[in-house]
Amino acid sequence: MRGVLCAALLLPSLAAGAPPATYLIETEFEPPRAYVGSEVTLRLRLLRLPEAPYGVLRPPQSTDELEITTLPMARPYRTERRGTLYEVRERAYLVVPRRAGRFTLPAPEVIGPLRNVPGTAPATRAAPRVLEVHPPRDMPGAPWLPARRVWLEESWSADPGALAAGVPVVRTLVVRAEGLSGNRLPRIEMAAQPGLSVHHDATSFRSEYLEAGVAGRRIQRMVLIPREEGEIELPALSLPWWDQMADAPGVATLPARVLRVGAPAAAGAGPDSSAARSASGMDPLAAMRAFAVVLVALAAVVLWAYLRSQPLREARRQLRNACRRKNPQAVRDALVEWWKAASPGAPAPLLNRLGANWDASARAALAALDAALYGGAPWDGRAFWRALRPSLGRRASRRQTTAPALTPLFRLQARRHR
Repeated sequence: MRGVLCAALLLPSLAAGAPPATYLIETEFEPPRAYVGSEVTLRLRLLRLPEAPYGVLRPPQSTDELEITTLPMARPYRTERRGTLYEVRERAYLVVPRRAGRFTLPAPEVIGPLRNVPGTAPATRAAPRVLEVHPPRDMPGAPWLPARRVWLEESWSADPGALAAGVPVVRTLVVRAEGLSGNRLPRIEMAAQPGLSVHHDATSFRSEYLEAGVAGRRIQRMVLIPREEGEIELPALSLPWWDQMADAPGVATLPARVLRVGAPAAAGAGPDSSAARSASGMDPLAAMRAFAVVLVALAAVVLWAYLRSQPLREARRQLRNACRRKNPQAVRDALVEWWKAASPGAPAPLLNRLGANWDASARAALAALDAALYGGAPWDGRAFWRALRPSLGRRASRRQTTAPALTPLFRLQARRHR
């Protein structure tokens, strides 16, 4: 639902000849339609007369029905209302509804230095905000992906039109979305084709919280090994999604592709090479081919091991960057991505065991992050990284044990995966 709620504060409403209001609060939801799991941008604007004291708006808090994330960068600018010039400070929040219904967010209120100005209210409120949330649309056989935009990309480690039999090639598929975080994007399945071996590798996720909203991507790599010469047709790939802006279904696609596979690479031989023999009687060309097969197999193993370790390194890098930015929300999301990379294949409820076997310093750092997320306590991102870094260098255990009670830090993630 899209609409702007405006309240005049500290002075009576404008009437004929009355002075302009000292403060105004405006609230806006974007886009106009809200669905369960979709992204809605909430914009709060505090307008003040240039000579008035500064004030700030209390940020909205997440509830059981609505998950709220603060987007970066408060935007200052000037605007006019009824012929009066105001200075504006705008802050955007990302709202993701967890279920359908009609929800009322508490009214925004002015806090900060304004409390100390004589003759002003200690906390001035505007009108509450109401959001209508609709249930997911029926999309049989497809995941529910409400977003502003979804598209697919691919890249290859070698030219797919000039491959050699027995030589592996890496195909990287990327699902990108505007309006969805990376961990909500589904896996793209590619079935093996005749004459082609397909080895799926671990995937990685990335999410960026921008002024326009969240942008997510899912990166998955697969090693393809053509087994024989000829042409191999890879079918088109598609991913249905719901276009939140057009309020209509959409489909992201990658067109079909033909792989052209030539003969295995081998050392050249002269016209009399068939008659050449080594002292032991072994054909030199056959020996070269055997050696080439061994090298290809070793290269495939090394490539596989490298790709397996990439998601974990990337997750550590994202977590370190989030700590440097001192963004508790981004740190929480990065910790979830690290857990997925460190324990591939483990079920989502294991998230509540994160940190159970860590030292006291790491567990205390997690408790401090929880207090910052849900209690607004001061938080030091660099100290948090120093406390957790020794525990992030190893893969998480896959052993299934009785899970302890959910810690507040990961309550949201556990609910998402139920």
